Amino acid sequence: MDSKLVVTCARGTERALRFEIEQLQRDQVGALSARGTGHGAVTLEATPEIAARVLVESRIAHRVLMPLVQTTAHSEAELAEALSQVRFEELGGTDDSFAVEAHLTSAPLTHSLYAAQRVKDCVVDRFRAVGLARPSVDRDSPSLRYVLRWERAELSLGLDLGGLLSHRGYRDPRAEAPMRETLAAAILALAHADVRRPFLDPCCGGGTLAIEQALRALQIAPRQERRFPCEAWRRSPSFVSQLVLALPDVRSRARSARREALPAPIALSDYHQDAVDSARAQLRAAGLEALLRVARRDARQLEVPMGPSGEAPVIVANLPFGERVSSRNRLQLEGFYRSLGRRLRELPAARVILFTALPGAEELLALGEPRRWQLMSGALKATLLRYDW
Repeated sequence: MDSKLVVTCARGTERALRFEIEQLQRDQVGALSARGTGHGAVTLEATPEIAARVLVESRIAHRVLMPLVQTTAHSEAELAEALSQVRFEELGGTDDSFAVEAHLTSAPLTHSLYAAQRVKDCVVDRFRAVGLARPSVDRDSPSLRYVLRWERAELSLGLDLGGLLSHRGYRDPRAEAPMRETLAAAILALAHADVRRPFLDPCCGGGTLAIEQALRALQIAPRQERRFPCEAWRRSPSFVSQLVLALPDVRSRARSARREALPAPIALSDYHQDAVDSARAQLRAAGLEALLRVARRDARQLEVPMGPSGEAPVIVANLPFGERVSSRNRLQLEGFYRSLGRRLRELPAARVILFTALPGAEELLALGEPRRWQLMSGALKATLLRYDW
């Protein structure tokens, strides 16, 4: 039994997500038609077992959605007409709560909260139309979460199977502007941060990139202990019931695949003591404090860890963007980029992976011609750069 699914991700990382899903189904039949939409999502026909593996094992996916509506709509009225055909009462009863999340890109409606409210109204109207009491709304811990995605005239509404998958459970609430875990994993996958080579993040912030590299290297599935919303549904489509039955075996196999030792050293550092403290807190929460080294150090004086056989290191950094700095601080930031570039050029051999939204970053770093990927960091357009020498 297969079902169509929509798996969302950060814009620009669709290719990495598609490859990841293809790898998950290597030893099974399923997910044979995974394809990127170009709009921060991959669609696929999946067996319940593949869907369970995506929920437990995907490092890049944000959400896994079961599509309820996929159509074109040019107005609020057409939105309501499309949703009027959905039998919401078959998905949850009057004792179930629900919430709606809306993502709009150049859509006929321009306010996401208003769009979410209109979807909520459609759900309630459907219950009333079939003679049932309206279900309650719970924005924080709903039984069911509906996700609206509306880009230009392309409209979709999906039922969220697993909740927000970027949450790994180790994030320090004190971390300043932390990178989303799924974006960090996508950066490492897209730029091929080889887990067999020594790794250094010299601008670690909260340490998310290094932690995600360690989880990759140790083959720790990011959600092998998570319980998903679909497991608590009282009314489940047949596909979801089979998915839930597959989850225990998927979790068991994921646990058995874990490695106990890193294949190469992983180190991280930052100039700011509060970032170092936050990274240490996240390492403890992730259970990795005994395996990763964290230090306070200026990135322009980075010290590269070496592998047992002298392998060239992988250096990965989420560089400061400076999107809201003064002219004086902008000059300081540009000086930092130039000095970092000079230090990196001194390395005899390395793979350098840098993520930045600073205009002119390549010229300031002066590291040669990189490979480039255009991604998004929240609402900011950013560039992923990879250099090899």
